[in-house]
Amino acid sequence: MIEALQNILIYGGSFVAVLSIVVFVHEFGHFQAARWCKVAIETFSIGFGKTLIGWHDRQGVHWKIGAIPLGGYVKFADDSDPMSTMPKEQIVDPAAKAEARARGLFHAQPLPQRAFVVAAGPLTNFVFSILAFAAILMIVGRDVTDRSTLPARVDGVVASSPAEAAGVQPGDVVVSANGVSISSFGAFQSIIAERAGQPTPITVRRGADTVALNVTPTSREAPQPDGTVRLVGVIGIERRTLPGEAVVERVGPVEAVQVGAEQTWMIVSMTVTYVSDVFTGRQAPDQLAGPGGIMMESGRIATSALGHQHESIWTKVGHLLLSLAQWAAILSVAVGFMNLLPIPILDGGHLLFYAIEAVRGGKPLPLIAQEWAFRAGLAAMGALFLFATWNDIQRHLG
Repeated sequence: MIEALQNILIYGGSFVAVLSIVVFVHEFGHFQAARWCKVAIETFSIGFGKTLIGWHDRQGVHWKIGAIPLGGYVKFADDSDPMSTMPKEQIVDPAAKAEARARGLFHAQPLPQRAFVVAAGPLTNFVFSILAFAAILMIVGRDVTDRSTLPARVDGVVASSPAEAAGVQPGDVVVSANGVSISSFGAFQSIIAERAGQPTPITVRRGADTVALNVTPTSREAPQPDGTVRLVGVIGIERRTLPGEAVVERVGPVEAVQVGAEQTWMIVSMTVTYVSDVFTGRQAPDQLAGPGGIMMESGRIATSALGHQHESIWTKVGHLLLSLAQWAAILSVAVGFMNLLPIPILDGGHLLFYAIEAVRGGKPLPLIAQEWAFRAGLAAMGALFLFATWNDIQRHLG
């Protein structure tokens, strides 16, 4: 009972904390851009539903935390709903529109200002990710350990793997493979890589004993530096780097930001490739995750960070904060990318409408067309949510 309650607190708490940070970053982008454009703001909300905590600032903005921690919104003074889909009233008369613009009504603002406010949310997500990756790199440093030169120690054995079948155990140190003396983990990997499907004798040191085993590697596709893929042998063992083995390089602020930008771009690039592969049939859409998947991953990361043995509580808290910060940076990229998709009700859908308005010489689409587009977008997002949740359930049951 106590363990179950502890898991609920770890998984639920880490999920709410990480998602709330990412949502706040996104909505703050909209909020600050609106402030710069002198747009009248009514509400800044983290979460939906019943207000748990709420207050008004000196500008009259209602800040609140909702009971359902699955998103958030910035509601402008003339919005008919929290998604800023439609204005409360359509203003056509030039004089009335000028007066509404002076009062800071969002939907009366010039097209560039509206586009800037909408785009600021996803862009802030990307900026946050870059800075978060950079901060982590400056705090932790860059791991430049050459793992191939480390001793051939086995730290973990994958269940149902060739290594498990052969009797390899965690703590074993490989001293020879296929008759060749082994001096490093990289040397052992090189021999195993060439022997897919072939029985391979190995000798391990287990405590004070020497044990002879026979393992048959299975094959796995491995990407090569030239972009090709080849089959290599693997046996299913893990080699973890101990603190005393790691070689850490300090990184300055400029280089850290550069690396942070590269990491952010890499995530965006991989996401674009995956989405395009799904639509072209080259990849299955089973990697899409919903709130359940995010919660499970948040909990797994938190549990792993808190599970370090023989460390003080403050060291564990430090591991937890750094791990969740990195996960928040990754999620922030995903939220920024998703919101730029050209789906009505998302930021990308709004920007698409603004692009059409610009092409039409400043004349927006008819309200009825926008209304039906937003309904279609809502249906599409609902279907995507259900599909992602189904994926979460399948992964959990699997």
